[in-house]
Amino acid sequence: MNRLLIKMLCACILLGIAALPPASANTAGSGISAESVDEYVLKLMDQMDLPGVSVAVLRGDKTYVKGYGKADTSRNIPVTPDTLFELGSNSKAFTGVGLLLLVERGLVDLEAPVTRYLPWLALQAKGESAEPTVGHFLHQTSGLGSDSVALIDPSTEDTALKDTVLGLSENPLWYKPGTQFLYSTGNYDVLGAIIEAVSGLSYESYMSAEVLQPLGLEQTSAGRAILQGGTKISQGYKPGLIGNREYQAPVYRGNTPAGYILSSAKDMARWLNLQMNPAAAPSELRRAIARAQIPDVTVKATETPPYTTPFSYGGGWLVFNKGDHTLFSHGGNNPNYSSYVLFDPVQQIGVAVLGNRNTTATYAICEGLYALQQDLKPAAAPMDTMDTANLAGRIIILICAALCLWMIYVWVKDLRLIRNGRRMRRGPSFALYAKTSGLVILAALIMGVAWYMPKMLFWGYPWRFIVVWAPFTIVPAMILIAITGTMFSALRLLKMWFPLHPAVQTDRRTHPQVIQEEASL
Repeated sequence: MNRLLIKMLCACILLGIAALPPASANTAGSGISAESVDEYVLKLMDQMDLPGVSVAVLRGDKTYVKGYGKADTSRNIPVTPDTLFELGSNSKAFTGVGLLLLVERGLVDLEAPVTRYLPWLALQAKGESAEPTVGHFLHQTSGLGSDSVALIDPSTEDTALKDTVLGLSENPLWYKPGTQFLYSTGNYDVLGAIIEAVSGLSYESYMSAEVLQPLGLEQTSAGRAILQGGTKISQGYKPGLIGNREYQAPVYRGNTPAGYILSSAKDMARWLNLQMNPAAAPSELRRAIARAQIPDVTVKATETPPYTTPFSYGGGWLVFNKGDHTLFSHGGNNPNYSSYVLFDPVQQIGVAVLGNRNTTATYAICEGLYALQQDLKPAAAPMDTMDTANLAGRIIILICAALCLWMIYVWVKDLRLIRNGRRMRRGPSFALYAKTSGLVILAALIMGVAWYMPKMLFWGYPWRFIVVWAPFTIVPAMILIAITGTMFSALRLLKMWFPLHPAVQTDRRTHPQVIQEEASL
């Protein structure tokens, strides 16, 4: 879900098949330097203010899995390889395998229109009915808008997934299906609804029974609805005025197929091994895993930040053609979690990074660890959009708070002058009414800026999205902008309608402080 930011995701093509090494190994033998991994992860955690992170690094037959920082800072609970994190859009690769398993069983046809399985789903493009195929949703070419993540309502109901898909259908497609790639998180919620319709099971139950358990992913859960009590889940965080703060995001059960699978670094190590060596999986799942890595070449490859080379999209993976090899990767961002996963089947290198804050730090750590496994120097970490927004929010809060305190002080002084008769009400005039109207309009404009500024910064998404996804500082910063603008206009109105008495204006020696206050404003 990038996004966000906005945060887009990566994947690649499978080229080699070998025996699956033990995913539970935690070895820093030849191929993986535990010291270099630890040093790099801790450095970026400190640099980018990430409370907790868990990583899985695979190179050849070696696997290194470790947790860093805190899963819960208030209770001093450390992150371990068993700690669960929301995967964000890395959930899509799991959903892709689940859907393609039904394809392997002959129950779903990728070329069939989606209405074959969801007859209640009516979509339109440019005022005409549209019939995107199942494959269009799998490869992000259905035409669904990139704003779909902002259209999903919080829900814990059993009907949440169907309700989400119905909600997405209320908006027209942005373009004709199959004509171009456009990442939209809602595409995979549609796939989840197809899974429910065809299997007769809830998405969570199907994924658990048919995908996760057969693959030995014992700690991975298709959403929170089926989590067992006592499960070790990391607390999620958002940046605030002073450091990171705990944040309990709303539950979006209807977005589970696209963004709310939970997993641990230990299970992600096994998942990466299976991606690079699908022969170790049961036969049907083996074919589904391999098929999910086949990129869609019917549309032009896409290039979008932070990526500097074009990619195609598979079944939940971004696929980069590197000439002599193919690289697969994907990012994931939720309001209070983030992840990044990549693997290179030719070099047999895989990295997964899970974090408990929405940040590009997981991307930076993952790319850096991949570089280290190739004996390369990691590139500089990219700018973190959330940290930048939070910094702007902090600055606005401090400036507006200072201005408001100063204006309150001036208000008190002026009200005393009015009470003492040193400020007297001015008689009405056209000029006075015109200036009053101008100040009222100014206050309204400032409030409008406070209302629309976050929407411009967050891709035009509505406030209900901004409140959930943005740093804690954004909402109070916008409120303070509105308050500051209103107070300034009100203070100017007071001084216009109640000017200083002429005797006070001329007596600078007797009342120098009063005159100075008037001039300073």
